[in-house]
Amino acid sequence: MPISSKLSWLPIVAFIATPTQLNADEYQQWLQAQETEYHQYQSAQDKAFSGFLTKAWRSYQVDQGLVRDTKPKPVVMPIAPPPVVSTPRLDPEKTTQPAPVKPVEIKTIPLPPPVVSAPVITPPVQPSPLGESLQLKFYGVPVTLSYNKKIKVHLGQKITNKAISQFWDKLSSIDSTTLQQQLEQYRKELELNDWGYAMFLHRVGRQLYADRENEALLFTWFILSKSGYDARVGFSGSNVHLMLPTQDELFGLPFFRYSGKKYYVVKFDDQAPTIKSLYSYDGRYPGADQLFSLAITQLPEIKKQPVQRKLNFTFSGEAHEIDVTYDRNIIAYFDTYPVTELNIYFTSAVSDQLLYTLLSSLKPLLEGHSEEEAVNLLLRFVQTAFDYKTDGDQFGREKYFFAEELFFYQFSDCEDRSVLFAFLVNSLLGLDVIALDYPGHVATAVHFNTPVKGASVSYKGKRYTIADPTYINANAGAVMPNLKSTSPNIIPLVFQDNSK
Repeated sequence: MPISSKLSWLPIVAFIATPTQLNADEYQQWLQAQETEYHQYQSAQDKAFSGFLTKAWRSYQVDQGLVRDTKPKPVVMPIAPPPVVSTPRLDPEKTTQPAPVKPVEIKTIPLPPPVVSAPVITPPVQPSPLGESLQLKFYGVPVTLSYNKKIKVHLGQKITNKAISQFWDKLSSIDSTTLQQQLEQYRKELELNDWGYAMFLHRVGRQLYADRENEALLFTWFILSKSGYDARVGFSGSNVHLMLPTQDELFGLPFFRYSGKKYYVVKFDDQAPTIKSLYSYDGRYPGADQLFSLAITQLPEIKKQPVQRKLNFTFSGEAHEIDVTYDRNIIAYFDTYPVTELNIYFTSAVSDQLLYTLLSSLKPLLEGHSEEEAVNLLLRFVQTAFDYKTDGDQFGREKYFFAEELFFYQFSDCEDRSVLFAFLVNSLLGLDVIALDYPGHVATAVHFNTPVKGASVSYKGKRYTIADPTYINANAGAVMPNLKSTSPNIIPLVFQDNSK
């Protein structure tokens, strides 16, 4: 999380050690002087940036979006042939019994989550003489903000760099410190990552500016810049566009390159903008250099909406039924998430409801099994309890699933199932898992403590047996026939600690 704009903008003199021999009145005068100097410094920087925005902007050609994998996925998944089981011939002269199989050690299941429908958040409202109150709901959580009514600037119909400069100038001429502090406090209370915070600011902007999208995006840009993020805006025709550089690649979103970075044109709905060029400025707001991270180390504290689902599968001739509870509101939160690098999905957190119910349902089925048998059982669950369909057929576009999403959508494909399987192997068995990125396909591989026959890959001196969660009825060590001669790219995975 970037440091607050106030700290990042304090003049050098503000970092001189505080006088220690001052009485209370003198100390307050010293603090006021520092505050005045800070505002003068900030005002000068804002005016300089506003003036910079009035200068000629230039047209940037926009790339229509990166494609992570150009090879189409198979429309129908193959079914593995039954494994060949050989019956060993018994030698009557030998009476030695085979060594018993060591049961897999199953990790401790987290305690059930408390029954709380929505987090309790105390509104950090600080009244202002010129303030007004704003109310909205962010994924079911009530939000109340106090703000200066002068912040409601109307951009006008004609979008130009001068109009955008005037918008910045008017917002920066208002003391928005109190509003920024409230927004940052909500971010902490809601436990929002970078993308979640941008979504939150956009929702606030839509409420402030009566659903006028251009103003909402400019407000988001203004607050993000003040918060230390390297955010940019541009325009094409009558539309303002918000651009963000990220630590991880984004796919399917238009972008342009500036100063060695990709600036993605982002939207906060599920429709990527279609633009060929836009006008934007060179340079950036001083001190705003934070790149966006898409990693989800913890889910946002939003209203919970538990939904139950039953799943069925068969392993070794025995039918099983799994009862799980997932969070529908988390699914809604993920709806607008941009498609990013695969490791983000593999290592993301899941809701407490899904974590407890899913692991508790599967744990009894794994007890007494060897590592190999336990992995095969989890494979069979992921392979057969969900219906297959490519993203193109289901959504008309590429959409990778976080683990939670498999339990809501009717269909899933290879990377989605690999995400869930890797999560289960790590959470239940504690075995190392890596992701395998083939052309047109994603699978996984597991490092066993005892040798397992079949296909494998080597990574950092360790043998990982291939385990494909989409190859129906395939056990660990089996590879789809069309991939046997293909070497995959290896994606290392570092998982969240679910034991807390």
